[in-house]
Amino acid sequence: MDHMASLKSCTAIILAGGSAKRMGKDKRFLKIKNENLLDRQVSILRKHFDRILISANDPEKIAYLNLPVIKDQNIGDGPLEGLTSALAASRTDYNFVIAVDIPQIDMDLVYKLREHINNVSAVIPVCVDGRQEPLFAFYNRACVPIFREALKNRELAIYRALQKCPVYHFPMQEETPLRNLNREEDYEKYVSQLE
Repeated sequence: MDHMASLKSCTAIILAGGSAKRMGKDKRFLKIKNENLLDRQVSILRKHFDRILISANDPEKIAYLNLPVIKDQNIGDGPLEGLTSALAASRTDYNFVIAVDIPQIDMDLVYKLREHINNVSAVIPVCVDGRQEPLFAFYNRACVPIFREALKNRELAIYRALQKCPVYHFPMQEETPLRNLNREEDYEKYVSQLE
């Protein structure tokens, strides 16, 4: 199957609405090689996806990207709310979701995850240490009513909401570990490794 064709029927969703309490500053505008983290993700994803949505609650700050920005229906309900609102706004069944603080996008891994979405509601990578990565994953829009129910019941953890969906857990072996820049020291370490 042609690699490029397989993502054309999908939407990429960047979750960029976090409060960044641990980082202490807006992660979207952290500089990596003279480029904002958010801009960097957009430029990589644009090469593979025809449609990109950004989940954020301050569209005016990122209007320069000329991409649809989806606000949370209920601000303050965390990543599950951002994920649910963006999935509901998507026009495609299959959606690749990535958190804005993942600086490296392993596109080979994205294509591998895509291969498994056809018969399930979500494809979630599982790291060698057993950690799941629900914010670098594929979701079917069929998850929306299940996630809305979880939000209504104040079950805000994504992994809890996923327990009610058919999920394929993709075992990670040699793939790039999915590193998040959660704290200032994570960011500084990542940037120093690039130099």
